[in-house]
Amino acid sequence: MWAAPTAVLHAETIAPSLSEREWVLPENAGEPRSHAFLILSRGGILRTSEDEMEMPSPSLLWLPSQGGERIRIDAGARGYMLSVDDDFLTRTISSAPEGSLLRPVLNRLALLPPQHLHGRADEIAQSFLALAREVRSPDRVSMAILGAHLTLIGLHIWRLAQGDAPAEVGVRGTGHHVLQQFRQLVELRYREQWSIGRYAAALGVTEDRLHAVCVRNAGHPPRALVCDRVIQDACMRLQQMDVPIEQIAFSLGFKDPGYFNRFFKKQVGVPPGVYRRRVKAQRAGSTGSYAAWP
Repeated sequence: MWAAPTAVLHAETIAPSLSEREWVLPENAGEPRSHAFLILSRGGILRTSEDEMEMPSPSLLWLPSQGGERIRIDAGARGYMLSVDDDFLTRTISSAPEGSLLRPVLNRLALLPPQHLHGRADEIAQSFLALAREVRSPDRVSMAILGAHLTLIGLHIWRLAQGDAPAEVGVRGTGHHVLQQFRQLVELRYREQWSIGRYAAALGVTEDRLHAVCVRNAGHPPRALVCDRVIQDACMRLQQMDVPIEQIAFSLGFKDPGYFNRFFKKQVGVPPGVYRRRVKAQRAGSTGSYAAWP
């Protein structure tokens, strides 16, 4: 059984209508989402808490997750819209070779006007159409196709936005938004022993910016947050998996089991072997028998 694409991405055609239509993007709750609108005829208006921008035809709007925006589409307008879960977006971008290019662009609002889309609108529309079709009729390869077309749309935005804004663009929103994306990326990559510099590049921020955000909003520098996630996984494996410690070390991305032992002891206070024995002793003492544990 394959995963349901509708859980991570929604795409639909905006067909001509006799009256105006409006989308009100909800404030982020537990599952933040980014949105995109491709307008091919007529136009619309984007309203945020701070500004109002016209969306002529053709135009492409990218809205990173935040919520509270209103998009009004004129009567007779034609185009496409999509909504994508930020976890899926992060996984897709991180796995793409061009991920370090896409992240800074997709972290900020982008509205590409007609002069930027000249000769490209129909080409971009094909990816929106493919996403809408894939969501309607999913199969076992749908997730890969969604990721491919989502990356393609991101690449179009990156290429067409060049010259529209400085290369060093601040991430939209507060530091909480950057921290959230960092935690998502850590969840995907902590077993690959990424450097903090690589995390920062993938997020489109400097190392200093990432460090300041993590300390201010989480109380710890980024390296400590990565280490905490590695230790959490290591402890879980030591408690639940009856395999050699060397195997656990390798599964967490450590090429040298000795280094893993030293790393674990520094973080937890005891070597992994001692930690495992203590956990087993505590369980045996509290239940009288391992058979009593589920």
